[in-house]
Amino acid sequence: MQDLINEIRKLIEYVGENGEIKKEDVDKLSIKKLESIIFDLTDSLGKKEIAKALQVLQNLIYSKEPIQKILITLYNHFKKLYLCKIAIKNKKDVAQSLSLKPNQIFLVNKYKNQCSYFKEQELKDILENLIDLDFNYKNGLIDLQVGLESILCRFCS
Repeated sequence: MQDLINEIRKLIEYVGENGEIKKEDVDKLSIKKLESIIFDLTDSLGKKEIAKALQVLQNLIYSKEPIQKILITLYNHFKKLYLCKIAIKNKKDVAQSLSLKPNQIFLVNKYKNQCSYFKEQELKDILENLIDLDFNYKNGLIDLQVGLESILCRFCS
C-alpha cells in the first residue's frame, strides 16, 4: 500500500496543482512490477507485435530483472491464461478457476481479454515450450535469453 501511495504522490507532484493526470503520465513515471509488465508482453504477443514484445523483454533484462524470474513469471501467466481459456470453454467461474483473491477480481477481465488472443492449443504449446526451455537451460543446452526470444518470435508470427 505504501508503494501505491508513493506512486500517487509522485504523479501529483509531477502534474502540479490543479493538474490532470493522464495515462501517459502514469506510464512514464510509475514503477511497474514484473507481473504487470508481463501483461504488456502478453498483449504484444497476442497482437502479433514481435518488436514490441522483444522490447518489453529487453527492458526487463536491462532493468536487472533476473532472467529465471522472467521465465517463471511468464510461465505462470500463460498457465493462468490457459486455465482461463478452459474455464470459459467449460462455463466455469474464471475467478474461482484461477484461485483469485477478492481483491484480485479486477484481473478476470484482463485474463479473459488476453486469452482471447490465443487458441487453447497455442497456450498449451507455449507452456510446453517454456517447460522445454527451462529443461534445456538447466542442462546447458541453450541460453535462457535466446530461448525466450525464440519462443516470443515463434508465437508472435
